Amino acid sequence: MQVETRHQPGFAVARCLLAPGESLVGQSGSMYRCGPDLDIEAMAQGGVLAGLKRAALGGSSLFLTRYTAHGGGSWVDLVHQLPGDVTALEVTGDRPVQVTQGNWLGCSAEVTPQTKWAGMQNVLGGEGGFVLRMEGTGTVVLGCYGALDAVDLGPGEQLTVASGHIVGYDVGVALDARRMARGRTIRSLKTGQFLVCDLTGPGRVLLQTRSPGELVSYLQEKLPKPAAGGDEAGRDD
Repeated sequence: MQVETRHQPGFAVARCLLAPGESLVGQSGSMYRCGPDLDIEAMAQGGVLAGLKRAALGGSSLFLTRYTAHGGGSWVDLVHQLPGDVTALEVTGDRPVQVTQGNWLGCSAEVTPQTKWAGMQNVLGGEGGFVLRMEGTGTVVLGCYGALDAVDLGPGEQLTVASGHIVGYDVGVALDARRMARGRTIRSLKTGQFLVCDLTGPGRVLLQTRSPGELVSYLQEKLPKPAAGGDEAGRDD
């Protein structure tokens, strides 16, 4: 599968080009448009229990969509639900990648998304305790909120990232969550960014310049609050 991207970086689209007989497995709702000569089917990859685990813990959908090209081949356009960038990366049997919740769009049929426990450090760092580990050999398409930064860390090289900005990382990358100001709760609160994650190589790290969690907090702050007493408040009988 080949992937071409356009409209980067703010409203990016990933066009997945499929040869005859080739298949793409996509996240539910990630397809923007597609070409002709496609067989499209919904499936619970790995069975219903695996689908439930993926949906409840991995931030994915219960049913995935398989697009299989026939005739002279076809294509599928994938987009992220938030404005931002997309990217395609290759995974192999000895180099799987772990993807945080909400960022996986689709992959080659030879790649399997498995829900994996990523450890308490992921929970404390605001990335969720479970990730989708992309295993197999093929292409994975990821989306993000904002622009995408890709960093290759050398052995022992470290990068500090604010919580909510991690899209994915190699299995060999170590993640350690901590207060922004080391050992200082009050000072960390004053920074406006209480928790950060230290990522230590070797391995690749994919980051998004905007945080979906911060967007939710902003909207909650700006939206009007319901009146006390619900619908009865302010009623003059």
